Amino acid sequence: MNRIYRKLIAVTAVAGLFFAGCKSGSDAKNGASSRKVVRFGQANAGTGYDMQKSTSSGAASIADEVTESLLRFNDDNIEEPWLITDFPKVSNDGKVYSFELKKGVYFTDGTELKSSDVKYTFERMFNPKTGAKSTAYFNMIKGAKDMLAGKADSLAGFEIQDDYHFTITLDYAFAPFVKNIGTSYADIFPQKACEAAGENWGIGTNLIGTGPYKIAENDDVTKVVLVKNENYHGGEVNLDELDIIFFSSDQTKLIAYENGDIDLCDLSAALLSQYQKNYADQITAYYPLGTAFISLNLKSEHIKDINIRKAISLSSNREELIKTVLNGAGIPATSYLNNNIPGHDSTLPVYEYNPQKAKELLAQAGYPNGLTISASVRQTSGALYTAIQGYLLEVGINLSLATVDNATWNSDRTAGKVPATDMIWNALYPDGDFQMYNYFYSKNSNARGVFYDNPEFDKALDAARASTDEKERAEFYRKADSLLSLEDYACIPLYYPQSQFIAKPWIKNYKVGNLIYHFWNIDVDVSKK
Repeated sequence: MNRIYRKLIAVTAVAGLFFAGCKSGSDAKNGASSRKVVRFGQANAGTGYDMQKSTSSGAASIADEVTESLLRFNDDNIEEPWLITDFPKVSNDGKVYSFELKKGVYFTDGTELKSSDVKYTFERMFNPKTGAKSTAYFNMIKGAKDMLAGKADSLAGFEIQDDYHFTITLDYAFAPFVKNIGTSYADIFPQKACEAAGENWGIGTNLIGTGPYKIAENDDVTKVVLVKNENYHGGEVNLDELDIIFFSSDQTKLIAYENGDIDLCDLSAALLSQYQKNYADQITAYYPLGTAFISLNLKSEHIKDINIRKAISLSSNREELIKTVLNGAGIPATSYLNNNIPGHDSTLPVYEYNPQKAKELLAQAGYPNGLTISASVRQTSGALYTAIQGYLLEVGINLSLATVDNATWNSDRTAGKVPATDMIWNALYPDGDFQMYNYFYSKNSNARGVFYDNPEFDKALDAARASTDEKERAEFYRKADSLLSLEDYACIPLYYPQSQFIAKPWIKNYKVGNLIYHFWNIDVDVSKK
């Protein structure tokens, strides 16, 4: 059994011990001393911190403080060169990317970042023995698929010119590539240290990078202690120490916040109204790059009729759902594409709420007396879909609602067994390709249990992938979005989610750009403690 999972079995037993020990340690450090320490509460992803093997945003919030990618998205979701001197130069055919590393960037084990480390990192990603989970974002690199198939042990498309210059060649032009390499999945590892750690890379303290922090302690169960990288290439690091404390539930985590055992954590929509009463001035809202929608199986009975899909949309009062069920934590949808992603049409109105028109469409579809549609949702979406069930019943649609566990939800949905289900699809960065291609492109939608197939939609996404003109790409995404969600009603967009965090008054300069909590700019006002 994996060491992480053996330890996770013990997490309940040690949770009580944590509160007795944590306060005396970190609070002493946080007291009258000028030493800056922040304690952040989150769930334990239980996956380790090797971001080639994990897809967890919780794991990334820790890993990204230690390991870094060539480019990164800052707290405003703007991509910037980080380990390289500038954005890569791209050949006229869009296939060859030329990079120049910054000189004098060191891993925390004292070795300098070189082109060979970057090559090693990407070749490790495509080595089948690694079991990397996000190779699809990079397998357009020449030779990547041969490595994944076990036909090669090196990456044909990666060429080193010298210690600071290298090129990456793609099989085909793919504009989002430069954005994909700015994600956690492309964090760069030091070859010698990673090889020495072997299977333990990302477990315990076996993670070394060029980031602002290094791991001082990690029991893989209750907390991870990060300390300042005194020689950080990105400049002075504000915090002396960052403690990531793990909690098994949102409620327990918020109680710890109230008790002063942590300084900062996320705040779920379900608990938002409760904490707004006493902590309104400590709550900050932010908007991830996602869309909440009813995911539809377009081959299922009833759902395959566009009039019924339109009727479902017209029956749903999005503004009321957000105000009541979500405690205001959302923006009513106007189309599928998130409102902060290029290509979103900001002139569109919120989807119409018109029960009478919905009834007329049902009659046109041959169901003047109503019909029954089955849906499966996860427990976290139960309250929302119970409200939607009530809306649909008013127009004659009986939504037969089943609440299932995550494993059943995922297997039944992807097998095409579920006519309708809950979904929030998030993008790692503001680009329409990330939000639409993997879910709705014809060759991918079958695996999502959607079965959407519109050649014009596919054509728009293909064109956007090949173009290097960002304005042109945005227009292609606008067209694709219109086809998907305003003409075909291939899904029923509900809202763009709002998230929020709660932070003590002494927390300064904290901002969340998207899904991952980063601590690059956070600071502490010691005078307020």
